[in-house]
Amino acid sequence: MTHPTAPTTPEDFGALLREVCGANHQPPAQHDCTLAFPLHKVRSIAELAIAARKHALGPGETDARPRLWWIKGNGTFLMSNGIDNTPHTRDADGQWHHIVYADKWGPDTDPSTVLGGDDLHETLDLTQPLDDGQLLIDMLREAPDHATRFLLHITHDDDGMLLSMTTK
Repeated sequence: MTHPTAPTTPEDFGALLREVCGANHQPPAQHDCTLAFPLHKVRSIAELAIAARKHALGPGETDARPRLWWIKGNGTFLMSNGIDNTPHTRDADGQWHHIVYADKWGPDTDPSTVLGGDDLHETLDLTQPLDDGQLLIDMLREAPDHATRFLLHITHDDDGMLLSMTTK
C-alpha cells in the first residue's frame, strides 16, 4: 500500500487544501480552512486531560501536561493526552471516548488533503494562554450557552501554519 507524500511546494499544498475545503474553493494567497467539532465532546475530552494524573507525550514534547492533540490519520480528530485507567470502550455511536472527530471527517474518511498527505499531529495545550491571554480549557468551559461547535481555524502561507480556536 502506498501512502501519499506530503506537499513539497506551496502549489501542492494549495491543491490539497482546496480538496478538503471543497472542490470549488479557490484559496487566496493565504490558505484558510476551518474544522468544526461538537463542543460538548471537546469539553469532555479536555476535562479528561485536565483530570488525568498522567499525560502521554506527543512528538517533540518533553513535559507531560494536559493537552488535546489534533490528529489527521484515519479521519481527523482531537484526542485527549490524559492517561486514565478506564477501559478503552466506545460510545453509543461506536466512537472512542477519548477522541472527537471533526464534522465530515469521521472514521474511514481520508483527510489526506488536510495539511499534507501523511499523518499529522499538532498539540493544543489546555494550560497555556492563547493569543488573547485566556487558557484553552477556560475558553471551552466558558463558551456561551448557545455554542455547539469548537472551531479549529487553520491558516497556511509560505511562512508556515497558524492555528486559532473559537467556539460557535
